[in-house]
Amino acid sequence: MAVGIGARRKDTLSVVISALYSTHHLQKMIAVSLQLAPEELMLVIASHLIGELPKAVRQKTRIILIDNPSTPFAGRKLAAEKARGELLLILGEDQWYSPAALQRFLFPMRYGNAEIVLPQAGTLTRDKKNDKPINSFSYLLNDLYDRADLQEASLLSTPHGITKRAVQRLGTVLLEHPAQAHRKLIQSGLQIVTQVLEPLPGSPPFNPQLYGALRSELSTYEKAVIKEQLDVIAVLSERGGLTDGGRKREGLVSTRSQQPVAFGQEQSLSVIIPARNEARTIEAVIREVGLLDPAEVIVIVNGSTDQTARIARKCGATTVVFSEVLGVDSGRGAGASLATGGILLFVDADFVIPAQELYPFVLGCRRGMDLALNDQSAFLESQHARNVVVAARRALNLALNRKDLEVGSMLAVPFALRREAFARLGWSLLACPPKAQAAAIMAGLNVQQAYQVDSFASNRFRTEKHVARKGRSSAADQIIGDHIEAFHYIIQNTCKEVITCHSE
Repeated sequence: MAVGIGARRKDTLSVVISALYSTHHLQKMIAVSLQLAPEELMLVIASHLIGELPKAVRQKTRIILIDNPSTPFAGRKLAAEKARGELLLILGEDQWYSPAALQRFLFPMRYGNAEIVLPQAGTLTRDKKNDKPINSFSYLLNDLYDRADLQEASLLSTPHGITKRAVQRLGTVLLEHPAQAHRKLIQSGLQIVTQVLEPLPGSPPFNPQLYGALRSELSTYEKAVIKEQLDVIAVLSERGGLTDGGRKREGLVSTRSQQPVAFGQEQSLSVIIPARNEARTIEAVIREVGLLDPAEVIVIVNGSTDQTARIARKCGATTVVFSEVLGVDSGRGAGASLATGGILLFVDADFVIPAQELYPFVLGCRRGMDLALNDQSAFLESQHARNVVVAARRALNLALNRKDLEVGSMLAVPFALRREAFARLGWSLLACPPKAQAAAIMAGLNVQQAYQVDSFASNRFRTEKHVARKGRSSAADQIIGDHIEAFHYIIQNTCKEVITCHSE
């Protein structure tokens, strides 16, 4: 990152240390902070922890007591109002850093023109082992704010630096709502930069009250971040201003969708294949799914100008033709509403998935899953792992308290569902896969990942959809818009605490 270098500013520094959930980190963090030669060292501490403070700590810090802190961000407002320094360094409770690392971190404010400095993970911590799924929200929203350069950096993260001038522009009240503050700062035009910051190696501070959770659970910190981010998403337009791709959603669903599954057909299989100009592959796709012994194969042909429909009929598939282009995923609802099987398997027409890899999704539904998803996490390498679409998928599952699903999504084929379980939600939802997934989970359906199929490698690359001269591709725009729509569905159809609506 390039920063204009000049004489060091004379600005004084206030270091703010938080201790709302634990005091285990304090002595080491205070010792490091004193080496920064601050104007003052401020300690924001929960009232019930004050008795744990050694006398030496009390003597070295200005103490701000917080009664019953409701979030990890409590006390930031009071600290900013009371701070004497022109620069504020806000430290959290999760990591230790060396004095040299923190000095470098403050460099853009002390020597440059930056008003806000946010932490960016370095190469040592940016691997799958140290990946923090909760940062997916920031990655997604920064991209939506046209600040993709910030990646996962946000005022939600600590440490971060901010000038008194920026605080005055922002207002101290918003500091306790860092997701809203982050959005406002981006809109303000103030200079926001990121600095790579590596924590000290070894064990982080022990803080089970804030960060402790099972692998599949959300920690107190993660719940607080999700609430903050959903509050911001709530003020966005329904799709965040992004295109729907001209998708047709109404008038496609047959009234047969109201018919219950016939007695004895609960285990029978219907395969749904939306198709547009797939004459080259449709026969091989139908032949492969035929090995599963389905009761029917339904091909929804839309906007085709080739021989897709003729070939599908020749292969014995129930073929429904729409002359107009329905748009991405719109054919799924049309096919599902016509199906008679108890289990519906969805595949695409542009590439063949071996029947051996399709079978586990059918098996999952036969063994009690209502929705069996494709687990693509093992295939998220390099070009896929740090990607706004992947971030959106992960963030949605976190918002639904399904951390265990990772990036599992109805966007990706193959997936299967039990018709009886899903029909009551409405087949038209299938046109927007993230929204359909949110509806299924919130309705209490049994949603699991059934098997791993690398559809990343198989999916046909289409230049007009997947390439953009600048910014996001049209495909990415549509998928991100779908996820914003799903977040709005969550916000509008849930109790106050979204993240407690799902129970294991």
